[in-house]
Amino acid sequence: MTLLAQCSETQYPAGKRYYDAYCGNCHMEDGQGLSALIPSLHNSTYLVNNQDLLPCIIRNGIVSTVADSSDEVQLSMPAHPQLNDIEVLNISNYINNNWGNKIEQISMQEMKARLNACE
Repeated sequence: MTLLAQCSETQYPAGKRYYDAYCGNCHMEDGQGLSALIPSLHNSTYLVNNQDLLPCIIRNGIVSTVADSSDEVQLSMPAHPQLNDIEVLNISNYINNNWGNKIEQISMQEMKARLNACE
């Protein structure tokens, strides 16, 4: 009997490579982020509730004001317009299926529709 072993530790190795190159410096390799400055991606309710926006945020960045206790905090994520649709798709699926996130895989067709809907 022959068993095939998966060579990669992650289900989305290309997504991990792109995440490490474009996202990991801020969100950290383990997805923990930097406290109030950069949000954690662990078990992220924001990811679950904003799947339609995820590709837009990855490609176009985001500036958002959020309430933190009694203060408002301005969060900013840089845009990555150089990323093509496949790279955005790989990053999205990697983020959605790591660090306790269990979000259904996004198809290329869904990704293109979400990117076309970006404001």
